[in-house]
Amino acid sequence: MNTKRNSKEKLIKAMAVLLLEKGLANTSPNDILTRAEVGQGSLYHYFQGKEDLSLAAIKYNVEQLVNFNTLVLSSDKNAYDKLSDLLLKSRNIDRGCLVGQLARDRAIMENKGLAAEVNRGFESMKQTLESIIKVGISEGTISNILAPLEAVTLIMSTSQGAYIIAKGLQDDSYFYLAINTLLKIFTP
Repeated sequence: MNTKRNSKEKLIKAMAVLLLEKGLANTSPNDILTRAEVGQGSLYHYFQGKEDLSLAAIKYNVEQLVNFNTLVLSSDKNAYDKLSDLLLKSRNIDRGCLVGQLARDRAIMENKGLAAEVNRGFESMKQTLESIIKVGISEGTISNILAPLEAVTLIMSTSQGAYIIAKGLQDDSYFYLAINTLLKIFTP
């Protein structure tokens, strides 16, 4: 039983990484099996095919985001510190955002089931940020220069763009420069 669960988890985690590295269309079943280090029959034993495994992998990536958001929201910190924790968390900048990178994949976004899961990730981030911004404005720890939805849109756009700038300039410091500049905007 433990070996079976291990093989299934290995497949999901391998596909989650491959979707970010290669994309859905460029990932072959052989790529998945090699990365997961499982036998050839495992993929079709646990999943109906690559699309079914992709859905599980996207859910895995989205759940990581949702769980982190929940952890940040449940902390006793003020809203500005929660916003800082969200934006300055440890991340693989070269790989990109766990959910944002998936939204750039045409094969994923043209599949209604897969796209819905990516949308769930973006909605979770939007709701988390909006909650933090609203609380921060009311408690005076976040500037009210922007309305909550404007602030959320700016934050999400800047953070996604920061990955691209850092990757294009081949220097992770540009990611943090963009994020720290963004945080200055929200300092009361």
